[in-house]
Amino acid sequence: MDGLSVVEPERIHAVVVGVERYPRHPDWDLPGAVGDGLRFARWLRKGGVPGANIQLLLAPGEDGMRLLEAQDETDEFAWCPISSRGELLDAFTSGFDQRTGDLLYVFWGSHGILDHGDRRLLLCPDASLKDKRCIDTANLTEHLQRDDLQGFKQQVLIFDACATFLEHHHQPTGPAVAAFPTAPRRGVEQFVLCAAAAGQVAENDAALGSGVFSRVVLDWLETQAAGLRPDLTALVQHVKERFGGLHAAGGPRQTPVSLHIRAMDGAEEWLTAPCPPTLPASTERDRIALALRNTLTDADLRARSVEHLVSACPDARLGQRPSDDQLAHALHTVERAMAAVVEVVHLRDRKAANELLALARLLGVPGLLSPLEHGSLRELLDGASVLPPMSHVVAAVRAALPGERAWLPPADPHGPTVGQLMACVEHFEQYTGGQAMARPGRQLVPAVVRFTELLAAATPDARWGLHEWGDRVARRLGVDDGGLAERRADAMIWADSLGGTDERPRVVAQVHVETSDTAAVGDGPHFACVIWFDTGAGELMQAPDQSGAPSPPRGVVRLIEAAVHRLAAITDLPPVVEIVLQPDALQLPVDSWDGSDDGDLLPCLLGVEWETVLRCFPSASPEREKQRMAELRRRWAGRHNDRVIYLDDRHAEGYAAYGALKEDADAARAVVRAGPSNRERLVRAALLLGYPVVLWDREASGPVPNTHFAPLSPEASVDRLPWRVRDYRAGACRDPVAHPVRPALVLEDADRPLPPVLSLTEPSASDEASSR
Repeated sequence: MDGLSVVEPERIHAVVVGVERYPRHPDWDLPGAVGDGLRFARWLRKGGVPGANIQLLLAPGEDGMRLLEAQDETDEFAWCPISSRGELLDAFTSGFDQRTGDLLYVFWGSHGILDHGDRRLLLCPDASLKDKRCIDTANLTEHLQRDDLQGFKQQVLIFDACATFLEHHHQPTGPAVAAFPTAPRRGVEQFVLCAAAAGQVAENDAALGSGVFSRVVLDWLETQAAGLRPDLTALVQHVKERFGGLHAAGGPRQTPVSLHIRAMDGAEEWLTAPCPPTLPASTERDRIALALRNTLTDADLRARSVEHLVSACPDARLGQRPSDDQLAHALHTVERAMAAVVEVVHLRDRKAANELLALARLLGVPGLLSPLEHGSLRELLDGASVLPPMSHVVAAVRAALPGERAWLPPADPHGPTVGQLMACVEHFEQYTGGQAMARPGRQLVPAVVRFTELLAAATPDARWGLHEWGDRVARRLGVDDGGLAERRADAMIWADSLGGTDERPRVVAQVHVETSDTAAVGDGPHFACVIWFDTGAGELMQAPDQSGAPSPPRGVVRLIEAAVHRLAAITDLPPVVEIVLQPDALQLPVDSWDGSDDGDLLPCLLGVEWETVLRCFPSASPEREKQRMAELRRRWAGRHNDRVIYLDDRHAEGYAAYGALKEDADAARAVVRAGPSNRERLVRAALLLGYPVVLWDREASGPVPNTHFAPLSPEASVDRLPWRVRDYRAGACRDPVAHPVRPALVLEDADRPLPPVLSLTEPSASDEASSR
């Protein structure tokens, strides 16, 4: 059916859904979904549809709220906030009780996934990683065919949501799908247009604040269908041509193959890309094609493998249903294509995956790692605050492949860089491993994994992520756990032999507020300060040439700077600066202390020059300190989870803070959002109960909103948190208004020793003389 029947605007109804905010998993927030929904509603209003006929169901983020607050009163439609799947189910059930009409539009923008049954699932605003609450699009379309729905014989449904496979999200939990009530069905003409084919991403343009697919559809509706009778065939043709142009220009990878149309007569159409040209003869391709026919005998497994390959390797330029020869040609010639297919196959059929891997080694197909594995490794290395020194990288190259002495990493005057490390990885990919001669049937650990295990041993703050990456790659390649464990243990022994690779170097400054009369000099408060440094071996050495005289903040920063320069002569890693304070002095703005002179051109701000964190003097009660240290060690060991305990003013009442901090036995992070009257008390409660990571805003004039600390990502890597705080402080110097947080961070690693307290509390000779 090319177009819709003539329908009076008063007989048109719409349900418009825009989910921008996912409060249970903020990383999923989707800016633009609200703006697209508003634009669709305005198209209907301009065509004469009454505002009361439009249900606008929105879960806005900050950008969406600004759009809604600026909404023109002439729009004459109201929006309804939604926060749960139940509210969406109600909108499509009881929400139609008093509605009747001839034409129904559903316009939906949110995240989406494809489950193992190929169901397109729309993630609801209360979804999270471990509880993917969602609605099935097919179940929704069936529900809209129920016979108790008055009218609406014509229905147009447009979904702008991804259709990525569930396994792409690397989460063990499946979707939580809620079904609509069952009811007798009637004949209804439905047109369904989805933004992405199975396995593909529906891209979002954050800069324009819109889904790419939604923008293309809305542009056409506003210019070609102002009368609300769109020619649906023309709409599909426009979308197909527009995405073809975007793809040719290097834009989104949504191509016409990503559009799935279910026509009103029930027929189904897949829009496919042009077929590739005739392939030249190739014995290697024929062998791969034969292997595919022997291994991918399951139609569903083959379809999933192809969809994943199309998504991961767009340069393969395969249609939705390639022939064996076309698929074999891509696996033989396109870099990382074979690895991408094995990435899917090994989850269902280990024997088939092993056969494809053996053939890949024999024929030398390009790329041992899949595109996802290669990309995620680069992200891990990009996220490391410090890369190992070049001498250690060269040693790792030698250790990963002892027989090859001629190859060296490419030169780079700024090395080591992530680019150099990835060049090493790509070099080692050509050594694909094989079967062990001494232990037949056992798969050898390939050189690229041996190299990344050595990097993990030499890069402490990226070690956990690199080990997890190595586990995934080894599993796909069929390497047994015992072989990988042996290589991992060898790598740690190798790192120990290098020395100085286990921990970051650090400068430790014990700072004590000086209250004696001698400290009350003209330029403000003075502080007793003793400086120590640790090269990374875990042993503290007191810095030489310290007078012990009270110093102003400027003098403290200069002492720290001198210690940093002294460390630079010993180790080439930048140090972490740890300021040790009494619990009642944690509000000191040490990060803003300036070590420059009045006439200096540039400042020297402690919290911007170096990663600067706070630590606490031990408790006066030995028993309590022993308990606190035990709890610090236990929670620090679990710091790689993403759990954060947020403390607000309500936690200052009764035992609320105690209960919140004790309730999650594995959490290592506490973030205090309370106002000034309760802030210090809650910070100290978290520290006393053994939380090793505590973050707060030391200058906020009142309670802070839930999103206040979002730029610092407190749920992300703890090891990178000091660097994120340092970066933010630098940004606050550049643009204070855009960076309103003044973060204070306590980071207590119980295995990194503190200096003895007596260094600050022993009386000096002059003090003794004056007290007699």
